[in-house]
This record gives sequence, C-alpha cells and structure tokens, in this order.
Amino acid sequence: MPHRGGRVAIFTAAQETLIADMVRENNLIRLREIRDKVIADNVNFESIDDVSLATIDRVLRRQKMRMKQVFRVPFERNSARHKDLRYEYVQ
Repeated sequence: MPHRGGRVAIFTAAQETLIADMVRENNLIRLREIRDKVIADNVNFESIDDVSLATIDRVLRRQKMRMKQVFRVPFERNSARHKDLRYEYVQ
C-alpha cells in the first residue's frame, strides 16, 4: 500500500530483504548488530547514516520474522546425576 503522507520509508523493499537475509544467515544476531551492519554497509545501504532498533524490529515483523531471546542451557542440567535426581523427585 503506498504512503499517503507522513514520513517516507527509510528502507526500500530490496534493503528490507537484505536485513531479513542477515537474520536467516545468523539467527543469533541481535538488533544492535543488525543496526551496526546496516550503518557500516555503504554499498547496499548507502543513504542510511542512522537507524533505530524499533525500525529494524518493524522491518523484521513485516518480513514475518521474530527475534527471540537466545539463552544457553548449562551442560550439568542434563547430566546423569541431575536426571537421576529428577527421576527420584517424580517418584
């Protein structure tokens, strides 16, 4: 749907696709890292000097992508000792 007034879109459709491709290549990437790459890339994003995290988040939502928080599970959580303790607790 074309704009009917207000601000002009900061990213073109091709640039939005490039941002989505960054996430597809590395799904652990954070919004700040995407912003830094966009600002540093003067070839594909030549006219963009600054962009907010909210704008990048909106671009990813339009591309039907969600940024989920990544966390690491400690190895000892699934050790044999912990599995035995969980099994005993359930009994």
